[in-house]
Amino acid sequence: MSTHRIVTGVLLAGLLIAAFGCNETHAQKKKAMVDQWEKSTASAQLPAVENMIEQGQIKEAKATLIKCIQADPKEPKAFVLIGRIHAIEGRNDQARTAFETAVKLDSESDRGWHFLGSLAVLEKDYDQATEYYQKAIDLMPAKADYIIALSDVYMETDQLDKAQQTIDRGLSLQPQDLELMLSKARLCQQVGQTDQAIRVYEQARIMHGDIPQVLEPAGYAYIAQSNWKLAAEKFDLLIKQYTEEDSHYNVTMRTLARCLFNSEQYASALFWYDKLSVVYRDDAGIWLDMAQAALGLNDAKRASYCANRAIKAKPSWPQAYAVLGSAHYMQGSYDQSLKAFYKITGDDELAGFAWFMSGRCYQQLGRNRQANIAFERAEKLDPDNPLIASFLKKTVHPL
Repeated sequence: MSTHRIVTGVLLAGLLIAAFGCNETHAQKKKAMVDQWEKSTASAQLPAVENMIEQGQIKEAKATLIKCIQADPKEPKAFVLIGRIHAIEGRNDQARTAFETAVKLDSESDRGWHFLGSLAVLEKDYDQATEYYQKAIDLMPAKADYIIALSDVYMETDQLDKAQQTIDRGLSLQPQDLELMLSKARLCQQVGQTDQAIRVYEQARIMHGDIPQVLEPAGYAYIAQSNWKLAAEKFDLLIKQYTEEDSHYNVTMRTLARCLFNSEQYASALFWYDKLSVVYRDDAGIWLDMAQAALGLNDAKRASYCANRAIKAKPSWPQAYAVLGSAHYMQGSYDQSLKAFYKITGDDELAGFAWFMSGRCYQQLGRNRQANIAFERAEKLDPDNPLIASFLKKTVHPL
């Protein structure tokens, strides 16, 4: 073989090797570009997937997530989302595995730690939940959801001081956060600091306006203090936030009516009870409340009608007969009043009142001997009743 042919062969072989090497490098680069594109595309789809989950489109979100994880099996956010889906579908073991994968891929996945904490709460493993929630807070110290979750664990385990400290730290970072303020108020109520809770609710109202999230719990806080007038003010503002078709409307209307009645605003209470009686035609409680409000306005005729409606809906109801008897007494119908009170002379709670009012009816009818017997029975049944004791001192014993 000549030297020329050997050199030519070596050159050709070199060119082939070079060409093959160039082709291989190009293919690798192309594949890397495709992989990177797929990863970027997968990552870009995650916000849309989360939106699907929030809207309840679980099937679609799951299908998209599986593709995203196939494209990029090291994306922690995808595992957080697939974990959420598993949890929604009740597969807590798979959810835990997904969240654990997320925090292994990224130890700063605050949401991964948070959801691991939520699963621990479901299993009542509060020590583990505390650890996970604290990790999430360490990563995102001002996130209200994390702060409230940890505080709730402390409350569940009766570590109320720690719960309060957790909320207070959160409020020091976000003093106007509504959820943190409401959580603070609820905690105050739980430990019996209703005055402090009300101050927080009123502060939240100044900052966030007359919104249902503030008005409703504030109203119930005033009820807890038996401050019926201020409670009525809150529920009056609250009912204006709803339409009559809203599911909250009727409940709010009923609570408002009760607050107005207990604050002796009987005319306003009757207005709302009247509306309630249209919605709840066979609700004995509504009719009895309306009867009592009518008594408060000295409208004995209306009270009698409403009490009878209550008895029709709930026969033999002692409280309804007590109101009916009182309404007849106010109308001067003493015989009818006696019939109503006779119905409840055997009731454990109202027997003393029934005999007392029967005595007053007998007095009005001039039947003093029977009045004296009725008053003595009332005193025997309910000796600690100041009204009965005072009345007997002035009337019965001198007879």
